[in-house]
Amino acid sequence: MEPTLAIQRAIRARLISDSAVTALVPPERIFDGEWNTENLPAIILGEGSATYSAEDRSWHERVFLDIHIWGEKDATEDVKLIAHAVREALKEAPWAADGFYVHGITVIRANFYRDQDEHGGVAGVLSVDAILQAS
Repeated sequence: MEPTLAIQRAIRARLISDSAVTALVPPERIFDGEWNTENLPAIILGEGSATYSAEDRSWHERVFLDIHIWGEKDATEDVKLIAHAVREALKEAPWAADGFYVHGITVIRANFYRDQDEHGGVAGVLSVDAILQAS
């Protein structure tokens, strides 16, 4: 399994099973795909990168994944509340992810902004850093 896909699936599973997250965003709006302004709030997964292990020196993959949060109002408060719930849901490690053991996962950065195009609204991006080892 490709490690960014493995962590993406594991994060989604963690988020849709967390009651604090789903109280703010319905599980069907936590996905990898195209969103539209009729289905907000939403959490969109998928964008990421990886630093693959050099198996002669390290058995660990390092994965970075962005979690996009879209709110339905003009204020950033709702997006920030969702971001906090997501961060809390991801804190606990170690855990498993499709063929990997997740040694650690950290939300390393959050950016919040107002969407300036025709959609309007507010958004946030959480950047996740995870260390995986093939199981």
